[in-house]
Amino acid sequence: MKNRQFSIAEIRNAIAAGVISEESFARLESFLIAQSHEAAETEKFTLFRGMNDIFIALGVVALSIGWFILWGMLAASPTFWVAPLVAIAGYVVLAEYIAGKLKAALPSIAIMASLGVTIMLYAVAIYMSLTSTPDQMSGLDDVVDFGKRSINVLVVVSVIGFAFQVGFFLRYRLPVSFALIAAGILGVLWSALTAAVGPAISSYLHYLITATGLLLLGLGVFIDSRDPDRINGWAECAFWLYVMGAPMTIHSVAIAFDASPWVMVPVIVLAMLFSLIVDRRSPIISALIYVGYLLQSGFEGVSIDPSITIVLVCFIIGGLVMAFGVGWQKARQTILAPFETHAWRRYLPPS
Repeated sequence: MKNRQFSIAEIRNAIAAGVISEESFARLESFLIAQSHEAAETEKFTLFRGMNDIFIALGVVALSIGWFILWGMLAASPTFWVAPLVAIAGYVVLAEYIAGKLKAALPSIAIMASLGVTIMLYAVAIYMSLTSTPDQMSGLDDVVDFGKRSINVLVVVSVIGFAFQVGFFLRYRLPVSFALIAAGILGVLWSALTAAVGPAISSYLHYLITATGLLLLGLGVFIDSRDPDRINGWAECAFWLYVMGAPMTIHSVAIAFDASPWVMVPVIVLAMLFSLIVDRRSPIISALIYVGYLLQSGFEGVSIDPSITIVLVCFIIGGLVMAFGVGWQKARQTILAPFETHAWRRYLPPS
């Protein structure tokens, strides 16, 4: 054990086993960051801690595929209505151990998705049995089709799914849950507006996605402002809000304006500045996708060989990514230096 160094995964396992508390780890991490003379990595997330998490996740996916196939085969049997209750109980037991005790993020995502889909499909099936004749349901495909046709069912299912996602987070406190919560917000808003306005609302889908993306980015900024040093679990929750919100916003704007350079260039510049100010890479990654698109469109306009176009785009994008990666902290210091004495500066991560 001489000079033994412990990994973050090992410390997380100790927290899950109750050897040390989450609060003790947060204080230790805060102390070590304060003692460090180098810029700390503030954008951390843990999707899986090793091959064992991937192994367990694959097992959950395989079990879920088998479950949904079996459930569909039982459509003509009374067992169709009992089997989901058994499956839900089984998923809850798995969640209690894997998400509650092991705190394994990747397998928990698989459990959360499978359990959520089971609950939502079961709710649709019950509603369908009350409003349709029994012979109209010959499998799960019929249940899904029925849900798609009924706006009221879509609203109810969206609310049920969103409530389940929030409840899953409140029970297990897994930051990655915020990725599905973010998608759930869009689902609830879209289904509610469709029910209120009608199918014509589909023409304004990109505006709704833009508004939802901006809402998620705003929530991410708010959460980050509560913990600028990012030493607790909420910082990782905010990470997933940025991951979902940035592409929603930038991509929907691109669709609305046909990726016009006159619109996308200012959007890309704003995304890059926003990324640097809040110390989050997600917006800048989303923006770089459209940098590549605009570069390719520009090179095609001057009749450059397609192979050379790809090479040039890759070189430019690769150079930008490397430049931002290497000079990230220096760029943040340059941008924020004039505002160091302002009161709002304390809500941002140190530069």
